[in-house]
Amino acid sequence: TFNVTGHNFAFSQTEVRVKKGDKVVINFEATEGFHDWTLEGYGVGTKSVAVGQKTSVEFTADKAGTFEYYCSVGNHRQQGMVGKLIVE
Repeated sequence: TFNVTGHNFAFSQTEVRVKKGDKVVINFEATEGFHDWTLEGYGVGTKSVAVGQKTSVEFTADKAGTFEYYCSVGNHRQQGMVGKLIVE
């Protein structure tokens, strides 16, 4: 379980490491702006939330490799609101 916050234009954690087969829970909260947490390669993500709101997503890390997570709101990803999920 990881607690991640999103602010303009970054995540509190830019790297999350798990083992293949792990159940992963991302608890996400926006501390500035309007954001979400979306994981490329897995087709999962949270809903978009405003300041003070919380949301979660749960999935099984069943593919090894490095996957980018990002905020899909507007051009936040292009502005550097990204991180890496590393599945070992």
